[in-house]
Amino acid sequence: MEWENALRIMRKTSLAVSVVAVLLAVIGLTQLGLAAVAVSEEYERIERIEEIYRPSTYYGYQAQQAALENEYNRSSSAFFLQGRFIPDHESIGWTSPGVLTLIGLVLSALAFFGAAMVWLHQAHANMVAAGWRPKYTPRKVLIGYAVPLMNLIVPFEAMRELYNRSHGEGDDFAHTTAEDVTAWWTAMIVGLLVFSAMIFKFLIDAGTNLILMTPLWMEYAVFAFGFVLLLLSAFLFASLTRKITAAQAEYLPAHPVQAAEERAAQRRMAVTVVPGRADEPY
Repeated sequence: MEWENALRIMRKTSLAVSVVAVLLAVIGLTQLGLAAVAVSEEYERIERIEEIYRPSTYYGYQAQQAALENEYNRSSSAFFLQGRFIPDHESIGWTSPGVLTLIGLVLSALAFFGAAMVWLHQAHANMVAAGWRPKYTPRKVLIGYAVPLMNLIVPFEAMRELYNRSHGEGDDFAHTTAEDVTAWWTAMIVGLLVFSAMIFKFLIDAGTNLILMTPLWMEYAVFAFGFVLLLLSAFLFASLTRKITAAQAEYLPAHPVQAAEERAAQRRMAVTVVPGRADEPY
């Protein structure tokens, strides 16, 4: 009965992860579409401003100041700091599409993370209850996802071990390569690296006198690439939850006996060292 309850929890949380992952993808792609509209509107706004100020003539300090303002207007820092990345920013409100999709994106991400943590805890707890002695216990896994720096290593290693052991692999193959896990983690890490680079560039633009000039459409393309990778990683994680849940339902109910047999075999293969001199006869 306890095992059936554990599997029921896994199936429900896996379903929740899958549903929220789809919702996250829909809202995320909608947000990207709105951002594309905002970029298009920004180029139109810049063209109108340049048309207005083109006949004006500046000299000396005024010319330098005008050049700096024009340069800043074309940077992505002004685009983000002034809130122009949300369409219809002049009439922005809680019911505007940009705000609604942004709120939906944040709530969906929080729901996905919560459901994923519940599933991870239950999946690792099942391995412990079945007789395995995994490297990462349920508590270590949750800590590994939450603590900075640890979350660059522990999630991948823990998921790989969980995937392999859930599919019946023993200690010798618990940490071998699993393509599904590697695909999920690659999408996650590359997406986070792209976002980190974008944030670093934004901080330089906003916090220093140095403005790194790149075309706005290029920055949008880089941002969209990293964002799509993160959405893809959520989809791949949901796929992992379904595969691992199915594997545990098929394999783990009969596993405690096998685990006991493996431990007995290891004890039989153990070597006992008897102290004595090398020249003594056998």
